[in-house]
Amino acid sequence: MFGSASSNSKGGLDVNLGLGKSVGDAASNAGAGVYAAGNTAGGPATAGVFLEANKNNHGVSLTHSNTEKFGSSLTTSAHVNLLKTDTHHLNADAFHSRTHLDNGFKFDRVGGGLTYGHSNGHGVALTGSQIPQVGMKSLDVTGKANLWSSPNRATTLDLTGGVSKHFGGPFNGQTDKKIGFGLKTNF
Repeated sequence: MFGSASSNSKGGLDVNLGLGKSVGDAASNAGAGVYAAGNTAGGPATAGVFLEANKNNHGVSLTHSNTEKFGSSLTTSAHVNLLKTDTHHLNADAFHSRTHLDNGFKFDRVGGGLTYGHSNGHGVALTGSQIPQVGMKSLDVTGKANLWSSPNRATTLDLTGGVSKHFGGPFNGQTDKKIGFGLKTNF
């Protein structure tokens, strides 16, 4: 079981809960599970299922989600580890997502990026993506700084943030920024 709650500047808490099972060991494993996400102030909730397989720090995953009154999405992704030490890890990621909106519109989002993480819980990710059907490209930078961790690291308090810049399409020139605090507990 896992869960997290993060403050949302638009109101309420963004809550994520999930239940999963993994078999194998740290070097080679496969897993599956279910999850749900929503905001305590209301709005549409998302529910989904996932499958994943990892071997020697490389992996693939398949995720299906459905957001009420919005639509559904199927995402395939892969990651390859470029660097792994006791302190640092660096992954290259690639993904393809197909979204079907309830109004009948369908679109793909494809992209990839780099993700860096530190053993103290800090991290940063750089992702580029595009939605060919609307001629939009986006560049995203997200980060996380661990502010507090329980002795066994099952509970963490993190400062999170991100910036997205859109090029072309309906959001041409728009910059989105977000910042928040996240309390995460694995139980």
